[in-house]
Amino acid sequence: MASRISGVGVHTIRAWEKRYSAVTPLRNNSGRRVYSQIEIERLSMLSELCSLGHTIGHIANWSNEELKDNLKKLGKIEGNGEVKSEVLSFGSVNSGESLDSLVLALKMYKLDVISHEFNKLKLVLSPKQLAFDIIQPLMVEVGNLIRKGEINLSQEQALMSLIKFHMGAALYKQVQHKSKKPVSILITTPEGDFDEMVILLSALLAANYNLNFYYLGPNLPVSSLVEASKSINPSHIILGTTPMIDLDGHFLNQYIERLLSYIDSNQTLILRGSSSMVELQTRPNFHLAKSLKHLDDYLKVL
Repeated sequence: MASRISGVGVHTIRAWEKRYSAVTPLRNNSGRRVYSQIEIERLSMLSELCSLGHTIGHIANWSNEELKDNLKKLGKIEGNGEVKSEVLSFGSVNSGESLDSLVLALKMYKLDVISHEFNKLKLVLSPKQLAFDIIQPLMVEVGNLIRKGEINLSQEQALMSLIKFHMGAALYKQVQHKSKKPVSILITTPEGDFDEMVILLSALLAANYNLNFYYLGPNLPVSSLVEASKSINPSHIILGTTPMIDLDGHFLNQYIERLLSYIDSNQTLILRGSSSMVELQTRPNFHLAKSLKHLDDYLKVL
């Protein structure tokens, strides 16, 4: 519980205690550590300072007042002298402040700070909140920064790698707990579309509604998708397309036509993407989700 509240991993807390005496919790009659509110506050402050570049060996013996003074210098103290709530507790998150922190860290190329922020967000946000409140608006802002020349391609790619890593970790935890719902979903992109962001966000929504899903990754030939569908027999297939990818409209329509001709009539194909290149299908087992919100509305009632 102390780990969850402070945002510091269990093994890290024990290492900080054993190696550096950063905290010295009391023990109850059964020998279990008992952390006071002050000690949990201390863990949070130590963690925040470590994420901003300090080493635990350097700050482990600082008093709480010294920790607060250094956080104040870094803008992590409220005007009334209290430590900001996001430093002390991970029970709630201001998504606007988190986005600002992520963008600032990206501009400064502070990848460790970005990773720390996502570790915090994964603890307190639902998969849906992570998708809608953090990742989707962050992608929009990154696009704006690229166009303005405020960040470069290497910064964007580094951020994408970190986001994929943390999204993958969040999805893996969900896959470990199989849902009893009869819904199962295959998630992929058509051949030639290598961008994973659309389908990763789709997988987060499936996880949010406790739906069984099989993430097949991007760039899947229609024959491979048909084979996977016959083997797994999903109730739904989510086919994500990326607007920026230069897929030929005729190719995409043929891909969808072939897929619909092979899958069973009781299997629904969900196209997650723009309809500008697609000849809209009138089949009952075809559904177009033009936006993440449309996909969310569809999945929530399954």
